[in-house]
Formats: sequence, structure tokens, C-alpha cells
Amino acid sequence: MKFFLSFIILTFSIFFASCDDIEIFFPKTTFDNPFPKNNLDLTKILGDNLTLKSGADTLSLKIFSSENYNLITNQKNGDTLFIGTVCKFHGLYYFSQQLNDSSYWIYAVKVSDNLVYGINSAFEQTLLIDKAINANPKNKMVKFISVDKIRLHPDKRNLKNLFSAIIDSISPDTILNFKEVAPLLSDTTKNVEKIDAEEFKFLSKVYPNPTTDYLNIEFQQKNKFNYYLTDLSGKRVLQGQLSESKSKIDLRMQKPGIYYLTLNSSSENWKETTKIVKTE
Repeated sequence: MKFFLSFIILTFSIFFASCDDIEIFFPKTTFDNPFPKNNLDLTKILGDNLTLKSGADTLSLKIFSSENYNLITNQKNGDTLFIGTVCKFHGLYYFSQQLNDSSYWIYAVKVSDNLVYGINSAFEQTLLIDKAINANPKNKMVKFISVDKIRLHPDKRNLKNLFSAIIDSISPDTILNFKEVAPLLSDTTKNVEKIDAEEFKFLSKVYPNPTTDYLNIEFQQKNKFNYYLTDLSGKRVLQGQLSESKSKIDLRMQKPGIYYLTLNSSSENWKETTKIVKTE
């Protein structure tokens, strides 16, 4: 099995040649720990098989998830593209991969409908981290910095600020089998995900969940939000606007089942979604 580090060295190393020699540029930044949150099941986010349109190329990936790690392989040649943990914080997914010296690379991935940003850009993102840290060597995450090495300690909020700018500079890949990988289709009512306030910028609490009639929603800040409720087929069954720090949505007319509640901020370009179960 060819591991990710070897893959990116061969594929993405940048060479600048002169008449007599070749200079190899490789990222300087590593982290002393993985992203400080629990590992998620990536198959519930992207499915077991993922087909991406990346530029002019089509990439078919196989995803395997366990309690402690996620594995992404290239279905065509079996190469391992990623093995490590995946965490979520404030709308971004953070991929942590351990390197040979027990340090880590961390890079961000954003999923927006049928678009995925950053899943194939660990090397590119790490070079951008180098640039950002060199521009601001007093960043609180810096533990050690030299001419050829940068060692950071991952801090959730500082990483969010860093990667929010980086991820927007990366062109997205298109999920060609988007309908097939939608995790909603295989959901059951047995496990209702609780809100982790750290993963959300606006939502604080959504309760009771499951609910038979009304859904109470509390926000981390007072703002105006447009909301819509979709069923498992993606059909929008309810929509409206919320403006108080604590609001209520009437679900009495909705059929029992699983729904997804999505909120859009009226003042910021931000969207948050959580799962809702309606019972009889």
C-alpha cells in the first residue's frame, strides 16, 4: 500500500530547475497533535464511494470509517490518499494525518451540496499555512519556527480563522454521484444527533428532539434567520423566518419521520443544518 505522504511528494512537489541543479520545495509546517476533537464517520458525510470531477479529471474514491480513523483510497490503483481522523468545527471538516516523525498535517475540507473544497489539496493548503505563518510568526499556535521548519500546536479557533481564508482560495471538486452518497437516505430514528455548540456558529439548542409537535430553538446570538425544513427526499416542506434568541417552530402538520432543519443568516453568508425527528 502506498501511503499518502509518498503520494503527495511524487505528485505535488514543485520543482524549479536551473542549468546545474533542481531545488525541491516542500511544506515546512507540521502540528504536534491532531485537531482536538473526536473522530467522525466520514462515510456518513460523503458515503462509501465518492466520484469527483476535479478539473479535467475524474477521481473515484473509496472511503472506510472506523471509530478511530478514516481511510480514503483511490479505487483505480488502490493508493491510500488519506488515513487519519476527521473532525468538524464551525462548518469545516479538519483532516489530521500522522507523519513519520509523529507530527501531523492538518488540512480543511468544506462540503456544500454537491461541491467539495479541499479534499485533494493537503499539500497546497500546507504551503499556504507556511505563507500565513511566515507573514505572522507571532501567531499563538507557533511552538517553533526556523528557516526550514514550523511546528504548530492546533487551537480550534485559530485554525478556523486560518483555514477559512485558505479554503475559499481553493477551487471546488464536483461530486458526480451526489444523490447516491447522500447519507440521509440510510438514516434511522434510532440515533438522534445532539447539537455540539462548538460545531455551530448560530445554533445553541434544538429541543425536544424527537418531538411530537413543537421544536424549540435557541441561538448563540440574536440575529435574523431564514429557515427551511426538508424531508429525506430533499423536498422542502416548511420554511419561514426566526428573529428572536429563542424561537419555536410548529411541526404538528408534518408527517412522522426524519427531517433536516437548515438556517441561513440574513446578515452573514453562513448556513447550518441539523437533523430533526418528528414522532406521532
